[in-house]
Amino acid sequence: MPVKIAICIKQTPDTEARIRIAADGQSIEEEGVSWIISPHDEAAVEQALQLKEAHGGHVTVVALGPRRVERSIREALAMGSDAGLHLVCEPMPADASVIAGALTKALRPRGFDLILTGEQAIDLAGSQVPQRLSIALGWPCVVAAETLSIKGRMVQARRPAEQKEALVRFALPGVVGVNRRIGEPRYPSFKGIMRAKRKAVEVDVAQLAEGRMIIERLHYPPAKAEGQVQSFGSGIEDTVARLLAGHIDTQV
Repeated sequence: MPVKIAICIKQTPDTEARIRIAADGQSIEEEGVSWIISPHDEAAVEQALQLKEAHGGHVTVVALGPRRVERSIREALAMGSDAGLHLVCEPMPADASVIAGALTKALRPRGFDLILTGEQAIDLAGSQVPQRLSIALGWPCVVAAETLSIKGRMVQARRPAEQKEALVRFALPGVVGVNRRIGEPRYPSFKGIMRAKRKAVEVDVAQLAEGRMIIERLHYPPAKAEGQVQSFGSGIEDTVARLLAGHIDTQV
């Protein structure tokens, strides 16, 4: 049965980007930063495409953020998604309730069967958006899914649960937040990149509620102390005794 799928992606700094705190102390300096689709979200794109290939249907990529976000939408289109929806806002809100609220307002009237997200974004790592979406929509939700399949109107997902696995089933519509371990995203083909340039990206202004959470201050992690090279000297027993007596600094 064809499934109408929305994938909510977030554009985040590249994992190898050198992050600098901006002068306001509450944001990062964006100049010179390369931006990517958050890896868990990119895995969600791959899963949506696999479901479409297995069952037919339509895949829409949805992203909230400033104008630069369109580039990431086009990347997901080049992978094989059918259409894009860009909810423009500047700056990107940090409050997950605001993000989920804006996504809910945009997604609710569009009649999707399934909404996929990553389980968390790699910048703030809040892992709240899929759950908040499901609550707002009144749909079932699975987070940290590592397998995902559909049979008829039933979704089946596996997720880790206290050193074991939980098998979860629910009837569509629903929300699933996937873990990047669910599968390696495909590389866009040259043909896909060319097609992506012609695919439709709807642009709308994000409807943002007033946020209740703000970032007061960003700071760099404390510098690590220099390492120490210890010699066993007269023997390992002597070194252990010195460690226990506190004569050797273990905070390195």
